[in-house]
Parts: sequence; C-alpha cells; structure tokens
Amino acid sequence: DADVVILLHREDYYHRGQDDYEQDNTAELIIAKQRNGPTGNVKLIFREKITRFENAARVEEQVAPF
Repeated sequence: DADVVILLHREDYYHRGQDDYEQDNTAELIIAKQRNGPTGNVKLIFREKITRFENAARVEEQVAPF
C-alpha cells in the first residue's frame, strides 16, 4: 500500500510529430494519493533542452512586467 502516488502528464509528449499541434511545454504533476497531506494538481513548465521541470507559478513571477 503506497503512502504517496504521484503522476506526471505532459500533453506535448503525445502529440510529437503532429504538424497541427503547437507545443507549449506545460506539464501537470498529479498528486493522486498522499496519506499525510493534500492531493491535487501542480502546473509545471518543462525545459526540454535541459530536461528539467519548474514550477509554473515561479516562472510566471519571474517574467518582467514590461
């Protein structure tokens, strides 16, 4: 019996090679089960060139206001 179940979903992965799909590099971390905490979804940004996921909320904060 798992204490934590986390799933990762990247829509871009399933549309590779399709000309009519515009890649947006977003991902979703789905916390499906957590015995000692909340469940829910976290939006992420996938940096494909360096194979890294970043919290989308932090990335939006770093964007200059001008």
